[in-house]
Amino acid sequence: MRSFKTGVVTIDGQLRGGIPESSVVLVLEDPGAGGEILTYHFTVEGVKSGEKVLYVTTDEPAEYILKDLIEMAGSDAEKVKTNVKFLDFVSGRIFTPAKIKECLKKRYDPFNALRNTLNTQNFDRVVINNLTYFFLHYPSKDVIQLVEDFSHYAKRDKSVFLVLMTKGMLDSKVETTVKHIADAVMEMTIKEMENEVQRRLKFIKLKRAIVPKIILRYDLSDRGIVMESVMRVL
Repeated sequence: MRSFKTGVVTIDGQLRGGIPESSVVLVLEDPGAGGEILTYHFTVEGVKSGEKVLYVTTDEPAEYILKDLIEMAGSDAEKVKTNVKFLDFVSGRIFTPAKIKECLKKRYDPFNALRNTLNTQNFDRVVINNLTYFFLHYPSKDVIQLVEDFSHYAKRDKSVFLVLMTKGMLDSKVETTVKHIADAVMEMTIKEMENEVQRRLKFIKLKRAIVPKIILRYDLSDRGIVMESVMRVL
């Protein structure tokens, strides 16, 4: 079975090589925990391996993300431009005049645009940044069905979906349902400790592999996610 590296060496080591193929990975993150940075590592790692990546953005314009990906990719910057396809559900809302925006809203439906793309195209890696957007704008039952469809697409293409969702924003039943559907669940949290803020990552579910028992501490820098050497056992 093929494994997909996340691009963060310590995480891949805990996963014994990476994420198993045909997986939907839910990343539950506290605001500011750096989940989007993890998606950059994941995307660039795929690009370096010559894989096709779909990046779905609901929070930041694609041009901003592309700039960050190119910077992180270094000598593989050109591969980012050719191997990453964006579905940008942000730029139209920000840069389009109000009247045109209303017309586009009637014609263009992000939910179905995503589904149509996945139905008609194949990717090795798919990033959803952020699933919360869909829950805020569409019926929960439809979004839950979409997550179940992610699982079908992942198995069809032997790919990996990395799906970000903001922790604590949705009804607990909805959050638990998405965790149940996902093949793997990671949590990225922020905790205040005396005079510092600590960021921590842990795995709470991982199908077809042993769930790591280690809580990983990390920080964010201009290089992306930097893992600390101190780790605590659950």
